[in-house]
Amino acid sequence: MKKVFISVGDVSAANYVYEVFKEGFEEYSLAGITDERLEKIGIRSVARLEELSLVGLVEVLPKLLKLKRIYDRVLKELKGSDVLIACDAPGFNLRLIKKAKSLGVKRVIYFISPQVWAWKPSRARLIARYADDLILILPFEVDFYKSLGRSSLRVHYLGHPLVDMVKSSLSRGEFLGRVGLEDRFIALLPGSRWGELKRHLPLLRRVVAEMGDYHFVVPTFGSFSEYVKYSLPFGNVRVISERELSSPSYNAMAYADFALIASGTASLEAGIMGCPHLVFYRTNPITFRIAKRLVKVDYVSLVNLLLGEGVIPELLQTRPETISELSRRLIDNPVYLENVRRRLESLRVKLGEGGVITRLRDLFLKLI
Repeated sequence: MKKVFISVGDVSAANYVYEVFKEGFEEYSLAGITDERLEKIGIRSVARLEELSLVGLVEVLPKLLKLKRIYDRVLKELKGSDVLIACDAPGFNLRLIKKAKSLGVKRVIYFISPQVWAWKPSRARLIARYADDLILILPFEVDFYKSLGRSSLRVHYLGHPLVDMVKSSLSRGEFLGRVGLEDRFIALLPGSRWGELKRHLPLLRRVVAEMGDYHFVVPTFGSFSEYVKYSLPFGNVRVISERELSSPSYNAMAYADFALIASGTASLEAGIMGCPHLVFYRTNPITFRIAKRLVKVDYVSLVNLLLGEGVIPELLQTRPETISELSRRLIDNPVYLENVRRRLESLRVKLGEGGVITRLRDLFLKLI
């Protein structure tokens, strides 16, 4: 039985892997870095995603010894694997792809490119050197990699999986009834990692306190719910997770009048859903200063990058008063909100037609 190792480093990548690999791969032995959902579809766990899911430069330093132990476990597993599928997470996966062939891995597939067009373009050259196939999910990345001139690297772009994945599971009336609201609300998405929650919830606590006349819905993971409730102890806040209803984030985005979203995949999901929002982020000040010097793009939000203009406001390392003041102005301006919704309609066109998950599944079956 052919052995495949799948190395994921964040929740978004794990979601894409789950959708692609949940059927059709029964004849393969799958192992990897997993979460509970990936284990349920038969991927044997060598390490857990939460052990690896770190963001930032300074923030990673205290975890280096733990990451080294995980890396050593993964290398041991790779020695008996036929295929390595590395998903984003360049800090971890670029080291893996450099070692893979010397460990006997016959094919290296890189799925979901790191943001090499934003910073550290040298990472693209490493992928081009060590990977056999590169599967992209953003359209503008194709020309970037082809410009590297390595003819033996096979570059594939089949659309973005979120085109298939982002959808509500409830009607507006059903959703409002489940969260105990009658009308308008703002969605808060503070991030998908513990580190992001710990940085962002104190910020959002002050934002919510200053906007006490609005209702807020916070979709999060079940394991985070109690911490979020403790951090936002207000009567106008509803915290929901998959324990209360399916697809909490997508339902919240579908019916929110506005959203405050930590920079990341959630902004693109909201854009596909047509939800007006602003992007915020806080990180270690040293990390921010270093990143600001290195990043080579005009925008942080993938929505703005794809549309080529600042449709979504970006507030990075910003005071809570600035976020609350801007949020008030925008949510109470129906002309602005409708204009943003119209401009977001073109996102799906840019990301490709539906059926992406099926096309990706067929491609992986062909490659491995």
